Amino acid sequence: MENALIVFIKYPEPGKVKTRLAKDIGDEKACEIYKLLAENVIKNILTKNPGTYDVHFFFTPTDKETEIRTWLKPILNDNQGIKTQFRTQEGRNLGEKMSNAFRQILQEKGYKECITQRTATESPLKKGEEGGCKKNPQEKKFLHNTIIIGTDCPEIDATLIENAFDVLKEKDIVIGPCKDGGYYLLGMSRPVPVSFEQGSISDLFVDIDWSTDRVFEQTMEKIHKNNLSCSILKTSVDIDTQEDMNYYRITS
Repeated sequence: MENALIVFIKYPEPGKVKTRLAKDIGDEKACEIYKLLAENVIKNILTKNPGTYDVHFFFTPTDKETEIRTWLKPILNDNQGIKTQFRTQEGRNLGEKMSNAFRQILQEKGYKECITQRTATESPLKKGEEGGCKKNPQEKKFLHNTIIIGTDCPEIDATLIENAFDVLKEKDIVIGPCKDGGYYLLGMSRPVPVSFEQGSISDLFVDIDWSTDRVFEQTMEKIHKNNLSCSILKTSVDIDTQEDMNYYRITS
């Protein structure tokens, strides 16, 4: 499959999810909202998936795979034609977890050998330029398109994902900003060529003030700094607070 969709998901436990929302409506109700949001997004991206992308669930806590599979089993059983995989989130913060998730997917698609042939001082590949590996001349593609999302935005569906993948046919980066200053979607058609010797996919996830209203702004600064072409999707709202629930007219 040419395209890969990464979905970050957390096992729904009261007091462990939607902690900002829980301050307004309590741990139990906040957990219920999180569970409904996640199920809604997953159903949307699976039931209407035209079969053009695989879905990779990166979950936390790392010891909850059995529980997460049991939770999502009814949805997955209804969509057995879609290839799905489960993996653990790895890293000390959100940036490291996202970077590691991108790297795992890209390495499986023939990127690992190519990365040893380029350094931080080399210019990035241009659109249409092949990134074949000297160690593996059979590998012709430098990178397949990869998108990462969470499950907090009710507007994420298969149509939006498909449109984002279409954007990556022409652009290096696609990003969907949130009204709170973060983003609900990030996709790349090739990695930013920095710190390869340290095993880093890109610097889009480094030195970002996560969980603040500066995430989108700082990410865009890095995109421009690295001379990457970028398309910005419509601004949307993640549900993190009572105000966000009111925006979508969701009641607790």
